[in-house]
Amino acid sequence: MNYEKMKSIGLALLVAISIILTLGIWNYQPNYEKITEDNIHEVSSISETRDASHLIKPSKILHHKEGEHYGTTGHKETDEIMKELQKWTFSRTMNVSSPMTEKEFSELIHGKNRTELLFPAFVPFYTINNIFTFEDDTVPNAVFDRIVITKVNTQEKEAIVYFVSTKERLVFQSRASSPSLSVFKKQFIDKVEQWETYVSYPLAAADQLFLPEENPLLSKYKYLPDDIKIGDFKDLLFSDPSLVKKGTKSNGEEYTDGSSLMRVDYRTNMITYVNPAKEPEITSRGSLHDLLDKSIQFVNEHSGWTDQYRLFEAKPGSSTIRYRLFMNGLPVFNKDGMAEIVQIWGKDKIYKYIRPYFTLDISLPSEKEEITLPDSADAFEQVKKQEDFNLELLEDMAVGYQLLPDPQSSKILVLEPAWFYKYGGSWQQLSFTEETEGNVHGLE
Repeated sequence: MNYEKMKSIGLALLVAISIILTLGIWNYQPNYEKITEDNIHEVSSISETRDASHLIKPSKILHHKEGEHYGTTGHKETDEIMKELQKWTFSRTMNVSSPMTEKEFSELIHGKNRTELLFPAFVPFYTINNIFTFEDDTVPNAVFDRIVITKVNTQEKEAIVYFVSTKERLVFQSRASSPSLSVFKKQFIDKVEQWETYVSYPLAAADQLFLPEENPLLSKYKYLPDDIKIGDFKDLLFSDPSLVKKGTKSNGEEYTDGSSLMRVDYRTNMITYVNPAKEPEITSRGSLHDLLDKSIQFVNEHSGWTDQYRLFEAKPGSSTIRYRLFMNGLPVFNKDGMAEIVQIWGKDKIYKYIRPYFTLDISLPSEKEEITLPDSADAFEQVKKQEDFNLELLEDMAVGYQLLPDPQSSKILVLEPAWFYKYGGSWQQLSFTEETEGNVHGLE
């Protein structure tokens, strides 16, 4: 057999082997797990996104009129007034914090014909500039916790507005203009007597605390919490969910990708996400505006805003920010943090993220139970009876709700009306003696 013939036979064999292998690949059917709806887990969001205007709201609105004080915490009034202010144009904003006596400072805020918006946390001008319209080239590099509206002139369509930091005694004056200023006066200022009557209680440094005069009458609510899938948080919080490993703990679970950790607590229905590498950075002092901005963006990235949360605690120089659950315009508290979304930040990335993984969307139809709480005079006196009480440490008081498990069923959550007070920087529930305890008015 000559050489050319051997080459032809070899080539023919290679072609035949190639054809056989190709047919094998075409006809091979791997034994993959059948893809069904049960084993597909796709998640792009948890709930919804929100901007600063939905999260930064006053906790109380007061109007001071001829020695009388009226106020509201209603979410409807709060939302409407904030929406109205978003239509205004602010200009000539300037620092007018010349030395004032305590009496002059109090008069500026609580004086006659002044509408006062009280915020539970400091708000930076740089943040409010994204909500309100300022004509100024720049806004002050400062924060405030009160907005005071006065000298409403419907003919000139102008008003004077003060942005006040009560802690630092800083006052910034701005001129507001709006074609709808007459509507603001007609809908709000002219109707303040329909709000609750408020009375003043003295605090340290000539500060005043305004609380409703009458006994608060509030409904008690029951909810069946609707749990959010833990897998949704895992897929959205970790950069590469395929690397995440799951471990079981008593009363919970743990997830880690080797650098970050997410703990799940079955008892409280809460998650804690931690990025330990960022812990050394939490003492770095950043601007409050940056903290607010990145905290909102972080939750928006996984569409994690559920229920009615509002900015509740934030201050310059801190790396911690808290958003609290509100119900009907009133704050909700829980000793385990089940009514809060808390973030602690490193320089540029989140260090710790603590939040519930349930919503209160499912309200249980039941007989309506109304509870009458002690009036503010009794509540204020009761606070002063606390052991080692120091008036200088009392910062605020509010009616709100305590979030508790139902005594009849741990799967049900109850919102119980109560008085709360902020003392030494932390909020506590006020306990009453039997003589001053609130009475149950009955079932309706």
